[in-house]
Amino acid sequence: MPDTVIGQAPPIQSTSKPSAGAPPMNISYDGHNAKVQQQSSARSMMAMAAVRRGAHWFYWIAGLSVVNTIAALSGGNFHFVLGLGITEVTDALQAPQARMFGFFIDVLVLGFFLMCGYFGAKAQKWAFVMGMAFYLLDSGITLLAQDWLAFAFHIYALICVWRGFSHIAKTRAAEQVPVLG
Repeated sequence: MPDTVIGQAPPIQSTSKPSAGAPPMNISYDGHNAKVQQQSSARSMMAMAAVRRGAHWFYWIAGLSVVNTIAALSGGNFHFVLGLGITEVTDALQAPQARMFGFFIDVLVLGFFLMCGYFGAKAQKWAFVMGMAFYLLDSGITLLAQDWLAFAFHIYALICVWRGFSHIAKTRAAEQVPVLG
């Protein structure tokens, strides 16, 4: 029996039978292909986890904005700084018709951020770009309102989302690493 290394499969040679019209294929396994595939798989999983972490910020933004809206409608005088400035503006509307319009805008905006979180977690670049662009515009609202703490958290959240977005290329590159052999 040839010398084998513990944890490594012995070399195997096999020839598959050709199907109708296909040329015969010689498949060999030398134990090294598995390492290349495992390394690229581990890199891909780590990059995908970073992408999901970045995309989940959109869920936090939407969720805390819902809490802010509920607090505003129930007469509470607090808000989460990570929430959206646009929902705070629409929640401040007093006229009944304007309040209904504001509620409609809230639902659209929150649905948009939930969609960005969902598709961002699937490594869709457009979801990250659109979500970051809208949140950057929303940070302008907090800047105009001179809510410096909310503005600072908007920038921090944008950086965290950007980190996830920056791993999309690494995820796709790791998935395309050729297996040697």
